[in-house]
Amino acid sequence: MQKLDSEQINRFIPDVKIPIRVGFVKSNGVPAVISLWYVCKYGKIYCAVQKTAKIVSYLQKNSMCGFEIAADKPPYKGIRAEGTVHILNETGAYVLDLLIDKYLGEKESTLSKFLRNNAKTEVAIEITPQKIFNYDYSERMNNV
Repeated sequence: MQKLDSEQINRFIPDVKIPIRVGFVKSNGVPAVISLWYVCKYGKIYCAVQKTAKIVSYLQKNSMCGFEIAADKPPYKGIRAEGTVHILNETGAYVLDLLIDKYLGEKESTLSKFLRNNAKTEVAIEITPQKIFNYDYSERMNNV
């Protein structure tokens, strides 16, 4: 297993407020992708969703996922990886607080109030990276 840390991500993706794209397999066998807010801690990635979100049941049935953290504007750089997922029922509200601080800041907003009002039904998605691939097309895209 290769360790993933915030410094490694920040080196490739300077806009830390972009979401992670998580690939998973639905119960009918069809692959799908979802964009989520994320935070990197202790070499793992954490997201928070409502425990009734469909992705929770899909990841509980198949704990393998793929993910990408990448900028949408040239020059394209990012991290792609494979990982395993654990759903953590007890830490959803804690992870949600970390995500709100990262993406919305400390200022109260309508969205942060809404999210915090529903925090008791949040679960955390913990992704443990297995294989990590970095890419950086800056040199070949220097004229873009």
